[in-house]
Amino acid sequence: MIRSLLAAAAFAIALSPAALAQEVPKFSTAASTIGAILDNADAKAAFIKAFPEVADNPQLDAARDMTLQDVKGYAPEIFSDEKLAALDAELAEIK
Repeated sequence: MIRSLLAAAAFAIALSPAALAQEVPKFSTAASTIGAILDNADAKAAFIKAFPEVADNPQLDAARDMTLQDVKGYAPEIFSDEKLAALDAELAEIK
């Protein structure tokens, strides 16, 4: 009986407005296309800071419909996990 009450209380807390209101980042390297990142001034600035060596590359325009995680498969030496994580941290700050 007590276990059932504790489980019900835990479930109610998990569904509370505060728990449900956790913000999902507006941009991320896994979910946002390169085009969406480049079309937003703040996200583009974060991208240029993280990847200055490719920011002016004309091939970038051909990848506008891909995510950075997708592109990582083609150039893992440029789009390393560490650099993508750093960019994700900056993108998470954009409101």
